[in-house]
Amino acid sequence: MTDELTDRFRQPASDPFPEEFGSSQPVPPIRPRRRRRHVGRWVGGALVALLVAGFVAAAPWDAGRRQAYADQWIVWTDPPSARAEQLAEELTLTETGRRIFFASRPQVDDASDFQVHCPIDADVVLGCYDRQRIYVYDVTDDRLAGTVEATAAHELLHAVYDRMDADERSRIDALVASYVATLPETDADVQVVAGYPESQRADEWHSRLGTGHDGLPAELETHYAEIFGNRTQVLAYASGSTEQLDGYSTRIEQLSAELDAAYADLEARSAAYDADLAALDADIDEFNERADAGDFDSQQQFESERQKLLDRQDALEDDRVQLNADVDSYNDKLAELQSLDAERAELFSHLDSHSAP
Repeated sequence: MTDELTDRFRQPASDPFPEEFGSSQPVPPIRPRRRRRHVGRWVGGALVALLVAGFVAAAPWDAGRRQAYADQWIVWTDPPSARAEQLAEELTLTETGRRIFFASRPQVDDASDFQVHCPIDADVVLGCYDRQRIYVYDVTDDRLAGTVEATAAHELLHAVYDRMDADERSRIDALVASYVATLPETDADVQVVAGYPESQRADEWHSRLGTGHDGLPAELETHYAEIFGNRTQVLAYASGSTEQLDGYSTRIEQLSAELDAAYADLEARSAAYDADLAALDADIDEFNERADAGDFDSQQQFESERQKLLDRQDALEDDRVQLNADVDSYNDKLAELQSLDAERAELFSHLDSHSAP
């Protein structure tokens, strides 16, 4: 859908030690409680820093661990917002998923803020992952429910990909490429990702498969299970976010096909009617000339030929009535198509931060 989705900002860290240094004990007059709580916060922060430093010193000094500790430090010192916590629950994030998500300081933006954070030149941009931060456009229309969640998941997988070491990335890229090779050229994602620079396609496919494709190979499912406790829920958000638009598109495509076929049929029948009518008019004129000239052998011949002309006239009248009815039906479908197209455009505008209502 996009580039895609999401980013969030962390709220300023609250006091992580609300009960520290005897907050429930009497405060001596010569030591104001406020000052002691301030010292408690400083000491608490120092202890966290020492704890992280101890972990780093005790662990193998590889990039993956270093990144994990850096992520954890952000989570400890810049706690996630309530909206980020809610998204983490909705996306069924694992411990690893939550750490990476919160360390990316996801922020759900209104239109003006989102345009600042994700100034990408594209028709629809719902989120971006930039400088290790996730930004998501806040789509609020109920008809597009699930868009924010699906976008957040998509951008989270960009953050996950960003943290892979060379060997892991190579392994995942191979699994992703193998699966993508099985997709038909008509697959929507195949067409969209083809428009990305080649250097970005593996990363983009990694996010798109994880949030929009079911029944992946076991190794890929295992990989995504490290981030999502229930990937089916993520897929449901992605599917639900486009359900209304997909419904419009399906009906519009159906009507367009019906109208194309009906137009060709009406043109052919209209041309045939005009030709038959012209022939009938000519035959009536000839009949009348013969009648005026007395060019009939008998009254029976006159009545017989006259009746044939009347029968042709009745048949053409039936054709005319049916043609007009079919033209009315065509115009009704055309009006429905135009209305649906306008409704789809209005709904689509809620996905565009540049024209947000």
